[in-house]
Amino acid sequence: MDIFYTADKPRPVQTSAMNVWFWLGLAFWVGRLWAQEPNPITQEAQTTLGTLLPPQGWEQTSAKKWAKQLRLPVESETAYQSSFRAYPRSEVRVLGAHPQSVALLATEDRPDQLTLIFANKGDSAGDGQLWGGQNQRTASLQAAVDSAVAADADQIRETLIPLLGKPRRQGFGDYGKTRESAERWDQAGTAFLLIEQKGEYTALRVLPTTTADAGGRAARIPDAQLRDRMKQNVVRRENGDVIIGNIPMIDQGPKGFCVPATYARVLIYAGVPADLYLLALLGKTGIGGGTYISSMENSARALAATYGRSITSVSPSLDLPKLESYFERGIPLTWALFVDEDIDRDLTLRMKERPGADPVEWAKILEPKKKAARNLRKNPRNGHVCLLIGCNRRTGELATSDSWGPEFAERWITVEEARALSQGDLGAIVP
Repeated sequence: MDIFYTADKPRPVQTSAMNVWFWLGLAFWVGRLWAQEPNPITQEAQTTLGTLLPPQGWEQTSAKKWAKQLRLPVESETAYQSSFRAYPRSEVRVLGAHPQSVALLATEDRPDQLTLIFANKGDSAGDGQLWGGQNQRTASLQAAVDSAVAADADQIRETLIPLLGKPRRQGFGDYGKTRESAERWDQAGTAFLLIEQKGEYTALRVLPTTTADAGGRAARIPDAQLRDRMKQNVVRRENGDVIIGNIPMIDQGPKGFCVPATYARVLIYAGVPADLYLLALLGKTGIGGGTYISSMENSARALAATYGRSITSVSPSLDLPKLESYFERGIPLTWALFVDEDIDRDLTLRMKERPGADPVEWAKILEPKKKAARNLRKNPRNGHVCLLIGCNRRTGELATSDSWGPEFAERWITVEEARALSQGDLGAIVP
């Protein structure tokens, strides 16, 4: 039976302090670099495109410094990759359109791609009920999204063509449904890819021309190498915690995109490139959020298979020894549950005391909570998907990781509470 996650509760996200004057002002500083280019562009193009270019080129620019200049806070930082993301305020304009999300992806402090998502069915529709502060029906919302996506694509196109000329068409990404059709402009070693997915999103991907020439497909990590890397990510603490580190964070923002965000995180962890908004398209996520888990699993399975990975179901019993066998190999699990708001708040409060607590004493503190779990009732309106990333057999807890930002990367729930709230759907991506 499919569960539709219409009521996934998005977490409030602090919008970036970015404003249009910052973006335009930065262009002057970046523009100085154009004098060294063999093919300099016009002053107008410098002003318009300067903020979208790495200040010292793709090879020499520090991703952390560039993100700081763009005022993009850290979203995720692992031993292998990092990301920075902001959800800009409504007055911010880039190429004449409002970016709903700006993300910088990097490997070892070297920027890989700057992605701006404009009108889309998630951020633009909020929780799926509002548009421009007005309650609307789904059909009306879809029409509004369709119009906004097309309008932003037209605006960006009309801004770029006078500056860089007519674009050429190219495919970008992996094969099949995951491949995007892009309009491409090149300038100074940088490719600008405009993607208009009708009724879904408008995106501008800014990346090295060499990456664009390769079609955006990443090299496959050999199975043995990935298995070794996953094992090295396992952390064993003195209190009995067995937990997986180096799992990338993706902040879903103020929309119900927990399913695509969670699957994007676990796919990237398994060496499979994944994009939050593209997965929402493939998983048929609804306006503002809500995803059939089977649709997402099928799409993720197909994407994982192109990199030699497989997605397997895991017993829904939440048996600690069985789950620990996955965690000890560095394999996180996707988990579908129903959120209890009181428990959710308590999980955050527990993290203030848990890190320094003696495990024996902590287990005693948890006893009343375990007993109270017998009276929990599942709320079908609060469907949610997150990751299970560890366990502690001494205290009887599971470590969860939600796609709500770095502060939710690790929280602990008792097995009794987890069983009471579980939807009975667990999965793993294995090499």
